[in-house]
Amino acid sequence: MKKNTLMAYGAALGAILTVAGPASAQSTHSTQQVVELLQQQILQLQQQLQSLSVEVKASTDAAKKADATAVQAQAVSSKAAEAVAASQPSAPNKDAVKLTETPGGYRLIDTETTTLGLFGLIDLTAATSSSGGPNANPNSATNGRTNSHWVGLDVSWMNGNRWGLTGSHVVDKGSNTELVFRLESEFELPTGNFDGGFSSPVLFNRDAWIGVQSPTIGKLTVGRQDTLGRDVTMIWANPFSNAKNGYDEGGWMNNQVMYQMMEYSGSPTGNRWDSAAVWKKKWGDNWVSYLGYQFGGLQNTQPGNGGTDVVDTGHYKGTQQAGGIGYNSSDDTWHASASITHANYDGFGKMVESVGGNIRPLQWLRLNGGLFHADIDQPQAVGKRVDNAFTVSAQIYPAGKFDYALAYYRIKAKNAGTSGGNTLQPFDLTSGITSAASGTWDTLYGAAFYRLDKQTDLYLAFDYSYVGGGYNTSYFNGNRKIFQAGLGARYFF
Repeated sequence: MKKNTLMAYGAALGAILTVAGPASAQSTHSTQQVVELLQQQILQLQQQLQSLSVEVKASTDAAKKADATAVQAQAVSSKAAEAVAASQPSAPNKDAVKLTETPGGYRLIDTETTTLGLFGLIDLTAATSSSGGPNANPNSATNGRTNSHWVGLDVSWMNGNRWGLTGSHVVDKGSNTELVFRLESEFELPTGNFDGGFSSPVLFNRDAWIGVQSPTIGKLTVGRQDTLGRDVTMIWANPFSNAKNGYDEGGWMNNQVMYQMMEYSGSPTGNRWDSAAVWKKKWGDNWVSYLGYQFGGLQNTQPGNGGTDVVDTGHYKGTQQAGGIGYNSSDDTWHASASITHANYDGFGKMVESVGGNIRPLQWLRLNGGLFHADIDQPQAVGKRVDNAFTVSAQIYPAGKFDYALAYYRIKAKNAGTSGGNTLQPFDLTSGITSAASGTWDTLYGAAFYRLDKQTDLYLAFDYSYVGGGYNTSYFNGNRKIFQAGLGARYFF
């Protein structure tokens, strides 16, 4: 009970004792006075009891309400904790073998030390060309050129169809050092052939490498992989690749004239290196360094798949060497890179330098641009070749499911060697050429995408390309210009 309530009881008891005291003390009071006094004390006591009852009820109600609030808060806290826990990746089971979907494919094995993933891409393209199709064959019956329009299924426009396996295995937990590997195969969707055709099938023609990676070492890989120049220049040389310098291999397009700038990042084995070692290292949050070396004495370099037979001539132990540097701004709004590639696999040196970058001045806009310069030795009777090429492009990301890309490049070749009437690519063999010509190659291209979700999209793409002066390319099937368009759908898994 509260203190004032006890005092009220005490006062009432005192009054009663006073009234009921010795007879000598009460002789002066009448019975009526005693009764009235008792009634007053009883009334006061009733009032005190009523007040106490109200206070007790209020206190009880408040306690019940506090208890209910506490229970509700505990329930909400429990639900929030469950939601947070559900949103966090669960710790891998030490011995689990499971199929889980990730942004880069499906995880078949996911343990504390080992991962194994399955990934792929299917690109279906219906295309049209103003100068014959992919299998056009200009000959004497067509006066050396094909002018007929072609419509059909293309091998693929934006990306090569592929599937592959990728994985890692931790060999030292203290330093977070792990072995990494990638095996990747390309196929042609219309026919199911290996890329390069059934006459020269190669299973893992895109990637076949193994390496080691850690925060201290960086990433060192050995085997068949992208040329180093391709990975360094991808952030600015076309609008479809990664914007940030890092450890990933380059993107670029697949078979259209849109991707011809990549030839300045090529090699004697096409735009991928056979028998190569590549080292990439991040330095803090901004810098990335690149070094690459392609070994000589190559035995089988897939001439039918864009490669060239290459042997070690003794001039260098390696057929190609490359280096690069990349910078990522701290706010991730702009990125820059530069590279240099040297090759000597046929007795004639070939040097290509590049510099470029990208910037995102607005959240919905990315701008890219860069330059290539090539110095290519040729037989003395033909003389040296010098190329200069540049590209600019833009990507637009409005709110919603659509985004767009538009790009332009120009190649200017001076005294470029020719073979079969066509201008050679920068890293083609030059030891046997006897003629050269100067000219230009200009291309405008673009695409619009509709993103159904993170794994599926639809696209409409086009390119318009033309050559000038003495420049010629087999892509045009004997013509001087070409217009192409493609409607496609991609599914990433």
